[in-house]
Amino acid sequence: MRILFINPNLRPGNPVRYLPVGIAYVMTVVKQAGYDFDLLDIGLHDHDDASVEAFLERERYDVVLTGSIVTHYKWMKWLTRAIRRTQPEATIVVGNSVAGSVPEVFLENSEADVAVIGEGEYTTLALLDCLKAGGGLHEVAGIAFRGGDGGVVRTARRPAAPIDSIPRIDWELFDVERYFEITDASAFGREEDGSKRWRTMPVATARGCVFSCTFCHIVYKHDAYRHRCTEDVVSEVDDLIERYGANYINFWDDLTFYKLSQAEKIVDGLLASKHRFSWSAAVRTDLFGNPKIPYAKRLEVARKFKEAGCVALGYSLESGNQQILEMMEKHIQADYFAEQVAILRDVGITSNTSVVFGYPIETRETMRETFSMCESVGVYPSVGFLLPLPDTGMYTYARKHGFIEDENAYLDSITERQDICINMTQMEDQEILDEIQRGCGRLNEKLELGLSEDSYVRTGGYRKHTKKQLESDGSPTRNENDTSFNYSNQVFDLGPGGS
Repeated sequence: MRILFINPNLRPGNPVRYLPVGIAYVMTVVKQAGYDFDLLDIGLHDHDDASVEAFLERERYDVVLTGSIVTHYKWMKWLTRAIRRTQPEATIVVGNSVAGSVPEVFLENSEADVAVIGEGEYTTLALLDCLKAGGGLHEVAGIAFRGGDGGVVRTARRPAAPIDSIPRIDWELFDVERYFEITDASAFGREEDGSKRWRTMPVATARGCVFSCTFCHIVYKHDAYRHRCTEDVVSEVDDLIERYGANYINFWDDLTFYKLSQAEKIVDGLLASKHRFSWSAAVRTDLFGNPKIPYAKRLEVARKFKEAGCVALGYSLESGNQQILEMMEKHIQADYFAEQVAILRDVGITSNTSVVFGYPIETRETMRETFSMCESVGVYPSVGFLLPLPDTGMYTYARKHGFIEDENAYLDSITERQDICINMTQMEDQEILDEIQRGCGRLNEKLELGLSEDSYVRTGGYRKHTKKQLESDGSPTRNENDTSFNYSNQVFDLGPGGS
């Protein structure tokens, strides 16, 4: 059985490339089970659609597996059509939120045969075992597939695996050195150090989230929040440093630290390690901002973070208006944000934050509250618009109130959170954009960032720039002559025409 994995390119032309954690976990489990396969790494090499299609016309596979986030729904439909046209007998399997969050819609409107729902490692392995043995797909838990009558069949839900039982990623499946060449800009909080090349690698410490915000979709949403044991996390970091010379770790989670005691335990483990490295992580706004925990304790743990190498933490304000935060079901107070920023600034850790505009009760006044909060603490946020995603509270709201009538058409239309794809407020699009220009302009001037007006929303990294950095931020350039596709076993050259 000949198998192909495809890692898509989510943002063509972006100079930053991230090692793909999700598909890498699945490939690792499949490899350890004894399966051989090839990898078409579009994400690394920025291949265009014509090059991908030309490759598929040359090669033949029995099973093709891929997946992406749901904002690439339209492109993934194109990819499945291209696979079906060139590999008419292949079983096409699609995972991640593009298929798993709307399996019926995706299967009815694409050429995919199977949608993997939720956690993918052992579902994919069971599916391959089933296909190899010629069994019925009804036997595989955690999938949806087309039934004999043309309808979509969902099988039983697959329970989440114990997180410490999932093997570490085998990064030998990827061209790690090539990723290092083009991922310098992913070292959040270290962009100012131009004297050092950053060898950035991801480490997943947890799956899921302790809350379910109404705008947020995560693959593990219906599973309990799980975090790995400290010893295993530290051991993996040590291994990546020794094997690959990694000097920056992205803790690659929806939520790395959810409470102070859990965070301190892992940070103590990092401090006890023989290695020193820089790192970033995702936390909640109340990790250091919750006044119910004594200030001295919060400051003590923040200092440990800094001592252990933390340079940046990502956490979201989302809105400075308490009513909107309640509609988001974030279960935080806006004041927590200011407290957390102050503590992290005190110890020298960069705050990376985001805001979401466009909840149905959003007004000019609530937008100004959000910008005022950012201005009061001196933080420039990643600005985005509410984008209702499947399997979220706001997607249900949008369908119920008639903002989404044709799901397939809506999913075809969505792009990125920096675009207004749907407007459920009482304001016109231009009113929202004008208010953002004003708010961002004030922040830009106060913080002396040197951003141009056309980069207020798309800053290219949402980090503090000087004018000189904006003109040349030191990001690595892509080699336009690189036309190779990476495989787990070998590299094939496409020749002229690759991109």
